[in-house]
Amino acid sequence: MRRKVKIYFVRHSLRDNSVKEDIIAPLTEEGLKKAEALASFFKDKHIDKIYASPYRRVMETVLPTAQSLKLPVNEEIGLRERRIGRWVEDFYSFAEQQWQDFDYKLDNGESLNEVQARMVHTYHQIIANNEAQTILIGGHGTAMSLLFNHLTQGQFGYKDFLQMKMPSIYLYNTDSQLLAHIQ
Repeated sequence: MRRKVKIYFVRHSLRDNSVKEDIIAPLTEEGLKKAEALASFFKDKHIDKIYASPYRRVMETVLPTAQSLKLPVNEEIGLRERRIGRWVEDFYSFAEQQWQDFDYKLDNGESLNEVQARMVHTYHQIIANNEAQTILIGGHGTAMSLLFNHLTQGQFGYKDFLQMKMPSIYLYNTDSQLLAHIQ
């Protein structure tokens, strides 16, 4: 019998793009305010566990919720964003090229196939390794989109990725296997 788990996936809030180093890029002031608003949204959702990418912008997004709920944030390196390999000025052209060819990558970067495999593995580890009924997972647009692509058997695609906001909230129920955008 499949265990019923409700998962809230949260894409990080507004990133400060003036900081080119991906791991340490913080949220903007507006992004921090939006992260605070997430705490109000989640106060009655009965979250049992919080997992997040260790990247600063994700941690800053989930921290107000974790503090409000008095829960620790479990950093999970497998939830990190994909490595591009170098700063890309025209991000959306690059992203479209990757979505057209899941094996395409720059030197020192990751292909979407590689990111998807990592995300699916990390997701299964999170589900298998705890008894939580309701989980919040904080992450990144591309990485989560690839997990959603897997969970929906390809229904979630590039156009859906483009519609993701910062932050975005998605709800996935493991029993119904339905993914719903909540914002």
